[in-house]
Amino acid sequence: MAFWLDRHNRSCCVCYLLSYVAFIREVQIMTKKFLSVIFVLFVYLSVSVTAFAEGDMPRLYDSADLLTDSEESSLQSRIDEVSEKYKVEVIIATVETVGDYTADEFVESYYDINDYGYGETRDGVLLLVSMEERDYRILSNGLGADAISPDDIEDIGDAIVSSLSDGYYADAFNTFIDECEYQIDGEINGFPFKFMKNLLISLAIGLVIALIVTGSMRSKLKSVKKKAAATEYTKPGSMKVTYSTDFFLYRVVDRQKKESSSSGSSGSSRNVGGGKF
Repeated sequence: MAFWLDRHNRSCCVCYLLSYVAFIREVQIMTKKFLSVIFVLFVYLSVSVTAFAEGDMPRLYDSADLLTDSEESSLQSRIDEVSEKYKVEVIIATVETVGDYTADEFVESYYDINDYGYGETRDGVLLLVSMEERDYRILSNGLGADAISPDDIEDIGDAIVSSLSDGYYADAFNTFIDECEYQIDGEINGFPFKFMKNLLISLAIGLVIALIVTGSMRSKLKSVKKKAAATEYTKPGSMKVTYSTDFFLYRVVDRQKKESSSSGSSGSSRNVGGGKF
């Protein structure tokens, strides 16, 4: 009996010892995880405090290191000039990869997390370039979205894609800034200027075509003379009018829609587009 109790006690001691060792290991693992979280939080707070001390998040972020110092300085000045002039923030960001995100997801998250854009509607335009995926994305938000539509994003992409493909990144970014300024200025100072330009061109082309067609038709009708009355088209003495009267047939009413004013929506619109380079 004593032998059994001694054996039982030793078994219990071993169990307690193993449980204690397992507990110590679990505590060590949890401590490491806790310290890791504290470290990440410390780094995040350090970056946040630095960014707060220096002002807003940078409008030019060249993480992929595509630009020289002089190019970066020149682009930064140009970006700040356009952004502050129109109160529509222009941002350019380059990254090595978007990781597990799609390019669309990444560009939207980047814009939102860094709280870019002016005012409540966060007016701005962002160009993202991802080197590993060879993707570029353009995001326009708020007033930026009003100025730069999906079609405009496609046009801007066409204007910069060849420079991106050839490695002339500074040229591509300068073109992007110029195109943004062109579109934003048009939206603020009398949009749609492009529509008026296209309308005038279309009218001019239509006028030329109409002159050519009508000129050709007129040359074929030189023998025809205008008659003052319908009786001149009848054979003399063949028709005798004994009674005539006027009948009301129809009238033309020109109606124009009156535009109603509205306060607009408190939300902001957003456009995203891009492609490969």
